[in-house]
Amino acid sequence: MQFKTLLFSLVATALFGSAWAQDKIHKRDGEVIEAKIKSVGTKTVTYLRFDNQTGPEYTIVKAEVAKIVYQNGSEDSFDGVRTPRSSRHRKDDDGSAAEPKSAYKTNVLAISPMQFSENGLGLGLSYERAIDKKGVIAFYLPTALTLNLNSTYYDAASGSTVNGHQDAMFYAMPGIKVYPTGSFGIVRYAVGPSLVIADGQKSSTYYDPSSGNPSSYQTQSHFMLGIVVNNSLNINPSPHVYLGLELGLGFSYMNRVGGLNQNTAFIAQGGFRIGYRF
Repeated sequence: MQFKTLLFSLVATALFGSAWAQDKIHKRDGEVIEAKIKSVGTKTVTYLRFDNQTGPEYTIVKAEVAKIVYQNGSEDSFDGVRTPRSSRHRKDDDGSAAEPKSAYKTNVLAISPMQFSENGLGLGLSYERAIDKKGVIAFYLPTALTLNLNSTYYDAASGSTVNGHQDAMFYAMPGIKVYPTGSFGIVRYAVGPSLVIADGQKSSTYYDPSSGNPSSYQTQSHFMLGIVVNNSLNINPSPHVYLGLELGLGFSYMNRVGGLNQNTAFIAQGGFRIGYRF
């Protein structure tokens, strides 16, 4: 009788111990994961959470793991495992792997030290934000300030050609960028329209209708409303560094000089950009 009782106790203890035995994943950052190991591959470890062994499988790259201590006391050490980057992936309920989170951030703030427009040369500042998860569509807001550095006119008083007014024009161009392959990658191409709102000055030489000779030189207000289609080449050498080349061409719907509507005007903008992703 005592032998049967002892045997029953030993069996119950073994069953109880196996039911509560667990594997432990020791991460390099000090975190310990209580788990049920499913498999150990060449680059990843697949496991179940110990407190939810009927739930989804998890995968962690071995570069994040220092060692695994199994329920029987044996260990696997991964001190020699190194990879440039690591990430942890969870499988969805249907068994498919969940998409990993991109290392590239959705916002880009950039300056353009080499900006041009149909008016002249200047500087630019732009902001961009990806709208969807893959960054296929992004809101885009470039701004620019350019000067007409080559403005000259004929001065009737001196009888010579002199430098004219360096007409300043400020541009705000809200629009969208469409990335056919998504914006998260090292090299990406984008195309998209932008509304152009421009305000500044325009200088012109007026001619005497009777003689055809220049009679005066005037600087007037200049306002344009139009559209351009931008073509962009984005280069991301790292997840936070942004370089870009851009060219936008279009035309004006409204072209007011001195308060009077003029003919449709050609609009161009672009330049080299350098920025930060965040």
